[in-house]
Amino acid sequence: MICQVSIIITTFQRPHLLKWGLFSIARQNIPFNLETIVINDAMQDETENICREYQDKLNLKYIFSGQRNLVGNLKWRVPGFAINIAVKQSSGKILIISCAEMFHLNNAVEKLIPPLLDNSKLIGIPKGWDDMDGSFLNHINNNNGNFDINFLNNYPELNVRLPFLMSISREQYFAIGGYDEDFTGIAYDDNDFVERLQLNGCSYQQTDAKTIHLFHPRHATPKVGNEAWLFNQNLYLTRKGKKVRNENIEWGKL
Repeated sequence: MICQVSIIITTFQRPHLLKWGLFSIARQNIPFNLETIVINDAMQDETENICREYQDKLNLKYIFSGQRNLVGNLKWRVPGFAINIAVKQSSGKILIISCAEMFHLNNAVEKLIPPLLDNSKLIGIPKGWDDMDGSFLNHINNNNGNFDINFLNNYPELNVRLPFLMSISREQYFAIGGYDEDFTGIAYDDNDFVERLQLNGCSYQQTDAKTIHLFHPRHATPKVGNEAWLFNQNLYLTRKGKKVRNENIEWGKL
């Protein structure tokens, strides 16, 4: 079945956060033909069981893309690989790119979609907060997913111009060749992705969607000489201004 909207959610060892992300989507009013794709890029864990709980309500498809980890050595990689795989297996005209740790505070999906129905070159973004200390996560854990909206005053704003939660058109995603799969180090992949969308004529559209980034340990600022960080940084700088990537290769391959 062709869907109007595809929600793409990547996860990497975060089932304890994904359960709240899916919970927050399932309680929304979503007046669109919807599919949800959760792609697990780490190890087999309880993620699939959590997804099964929402299989019918969210028209959810679970994909495991962590085959490289089956030998027992967990190998992290930027989520762009998983996003590309999920997008290739999706059917939505509009894509909502998200990650396991995003907790929707209102009918975010309903609010992220309308601008793109009239203009495929808009990028829908929410108002976002960042649960830096884990107190919001503790709050919803202790209150069965319910929360006090005044609690949000305690948190810094999230940089929603990066794809923590973002709606874009399928047409524009494919026009730039998706995420650049040469980014095999750490960081810069998201910056590269959104800047290439802008090079293709896309612009941000602020919406009334609201979300909070649930706490998890973050990548620390790398020490001088971190090879993985420097690799991506150099790739980002040297390819800046080049709009289309993954040319002449089969990208988004499982």
